[in-house]
Amino acid sequence: MPRHVKYILTILAVFLSPLCAAAQQTIINVPSSDVLPYGEIILKQSNKFRPFGEGKYVSLTPQLIMGTGKDTEISVEAGTNIEDTTSVKLNLTAKKVFRIKKAARFTVGATLSPSLTEGQKPDSMIYAHGSYLCKKTRTTFTAGGFVGGQREMPSLTGVMLGVDQTIIPNKLRVAVDWTSRDESWGVFGAGLKIRPEPTTSITTAILIPNSSQDRVAFSISISKYVGKVLPEFAKKEEQEQGENL
Repeated sequence: MPRHVKYILTILAVFLSPLCAAAQQTIINVPSSDVLPYGEIILKQSNKFRPFGEGKYVSLTPQLIMGTGKDTEISVEAGTNIEDTTSVKLNLTAKKVFRIKKAARFTVGATLSPSLTEGQKPDSMIYAHGSYLCKKTRTTFTAGGFVGGQREMPSLTGVMLGVDQTIIPNKLRVAVDWTSRDESWGVFGAGLKIRPEPTTSITTAILIPNSSQDRVAFSISISKYVGKVLPEFAKKEEQEQGENL
């Protein structure tokens, strides 16, 4: 891995974030165990909106995800949240996946989320989870936890759970995930992942917050697998495109 990439991963691992988790490949909100091979890129546009009651908002988030080799991945996204005022937040994320045999993986990751419009300390989070693919039913189970903080050093802990069920291979999946706590990132998400063609994925979901004071929201994201954009160094990585765009 290039030296500058190792440096970025090291810096991100020091800072920790809660689920601005569109900042990488995800189930719905929970980070997935999918990871891109070295030099391959996914471009993603995620949109969230809450049309009902108080606290209406629209969130527009373009994102770039890139494989950095040895089962590591980084992503950069700029989220614009439109409410009474407009705020922009940058999310920098890195993750590492450890393959345990063929059906199981262990994933660790971190996110740093500085605001580009407000003078405040960045949000941060670190997480770890295990995932298992049941090949007989084509179901992936994910469970783990996170430590995060909003505008402070990480001080809040929580759990994350997810289920990803294939209905039609490479065409249609149902996904459900949940993040604990009543703060803004605690949410239950359920939706469909549709792949109209091999390099494009569309995810639609409903987001139900844990807090009774918040309202139901909706999300839709479109991911485009661009392919390999960086030359290969050292020996060739295993060429597999992550199923969860």
